[in-house]
Amino acid sequence: MNDNLATDGPTNQPTEQGWQAVVEDMAATAEAYRDRGWTTLELHPGDSVLVDSEFRTGLDVVLPGDEYEDLEAVAEDTTFTDVDVFQAAANSTTYLLVVEKDPDSETAVFVPAYYDTASSAEKLDTIRANDELRLFCRRLNDDYVEFVHADVDPFLPDDARPDRV
Repeated sequence: MNDNLATDGPTNQPTEQGWQAVVEDMAATAEAYRDRGWTTLELHPGDSVLVDSEFRTGLDVVLPGDEYEDLEAVAEDTTFTDVDVFQAAANSTTYLLVVEKDPDSETAVFVPAYYDTASSAEKLDTIRANDELRLFCRRLNDDYVEFVHADVDPFLPDDARPDRV
């Protein structure tokens, strides 16, 4: 991802420059997939946060209604079996670009996300203990499309990985 991330700003929200870098990287990466003949869907969450509740544990992103409907339609007919995760950090914000892929149909969904690492230690511990990260792409009424990942390391900040401590 773009290394030009801002190093100031509130820790509970992405910095404008950091978030913009993720969105720009998403657009460039999606274009490269399209150039290779893939069908792509770029999402633009209005909010992103790690959650750990009785209802959901994982990364929760809130989508505009029309994008959610597009995702729901794509997910109905597609089996996503592969993922690429690109990560960057600024202050205590971890930025992610998640690319959910179905190589058989050459379909890729691009999900930019972020979370505040400093306030998420317990949630990260739960994700690590469960050996699973669930990515919830949802709309405000709580309908969601869920992606489940057994390899959690690509989603964790470098300093939160057990092999890096």
